[in-house]
Amino acid sequence: MFDSPLSQFRAGHIECALQERVVAARSLARQHEWFVFYLDSGHAVAETHDAEFEMSGPALRWGPLDEHTRLRIAAGSAGYYLFFGTPIFEDAIGLAAEGADLRMFANQHLVATFERSDSLGQRLDALFGRITAEATTPQFGSEVAISAYLRLLLVLFWRSVDRDIVPQSNQGTRRQGTGDINRFRNLVEAHFRARWTAHHYADAMGITYDRLHDICVRMVGKPPALLIRERSIHEARVLLQRTALSAERIAAMLGFSSPSQFNHFFKSMTGETPGAFRRQALAQAGSDERATTTFSDWP
Repeated sequence: MFDSPLSQFRAGHIECALQERVVAARSLARQHEWFVFYLDSGHAVAETHDAEFEMSGPALRWGPLDEHTRLRIAAGSAGYYLFFGTPIFEDAIGLAAEGADLRMFANQHLVATFERSDSLGQRLDALFGRITAEATTPQFGSEVAISAYLRLLLVLFWRSVDRDIVPQSNQGTRRQGTGDINRFRNLVEAHFRARWTAHHYADAMGITYDRLHDICVRMVGKPPALLIRERSIHEARVLLQRTALSAERIAAMLGFSSPSQFNHFFKSMTGETPGAFRRQALAQAGSDERATTTFSDWP
């Protein structure tokens, strides 16, 4: 593991051999306000003051930094960590027209998992390598370069949840709701594991449920409750396919009150139980017969 000498930015590459490694932020939280963990391969647990998330690489976690933030990386795993202050964060957001939406997206805890075959994972590998190289051997303009790399990282992360796809047909009428649907999407990313209802999201946005329903149907063609359920089922599928976590543990991570509630939810959405889905996924591991699931219904 190596670290960066820059005062406004710290970056490190982690390669665990025979034992678990822990990257803790208790002292770093006094100097920095933001963190990114990128798990290239293996397994890790990312912890913050109010939650923990089990990651199976390739996976990315971004969020505000506090003294309880830490990453526990399992033996045989590899990845990167970044810690940085508000000035670099502000430079990364920039002054473009999309900056307001990008800031809203970045001002929360976010998690994304990727398929190994996904070209995005390969781009992230290269990007984190460049960020770490720039941070560990600083030169003239290194912090400017790092801000630019972070902006690219945020945009790639943003695109990974398809938030910026607006259909060309009827674009004028759809654009009117783009800000609201992005706000809803951001909130879903942050809170779907807490099992918020559509009414809860409407309250958080300061609009009525009817208004939220109209926005979702007009922009995406689906009611908000269905979009929330689809986000949860996508995450459940990823965890069942990519980790050895029990269905009980996955149910708890996704905010279900019991494994039976999770089983009922999963079967109602997919037509099969979590166990049956995992057995089928294991049987087809190593082949391309099973289509990769994506979460692509968002504008």
